[in-house]
Amino acid sequence: GKQAPDNTDGVSVLPTILGKSQDFSDRFMYWEHHTRDFSQAVRWGNWKAIRLAKDAPLELYDLSNDVGEENNVADANPQIVEKIENYLKTARTESVNWPV
Repeated sequence: GKQAPDNTDGVSVLPTILGKSQDFSDRFMYWEHHTRDFSQAVRWGNWKAIRLAKDAPLELYDLSNDVGEENNVADANPQIVEKIENYLKTARTESVNWPV
């Protein structure tokens, strides 16, 4: 029931958890992991991009046709990869607690 602070770029997923519809198709959803090695992922519409290590290339999956993420289509979609790479340049803030 609390209002989100004005200085956040996050979005509440509570409506989705409660079974209500939410449209996230126009925004990037970003996450990263620091277990073993650094990895990151982005969901944007039907696209999901994954980087499994700091300097690894992006893998790209079209979730509308490949829910199991079995076919990396990055080579066939360079414009999508470029758009996501550009987003990733701004997606995180360096932190001494979570170094890359």
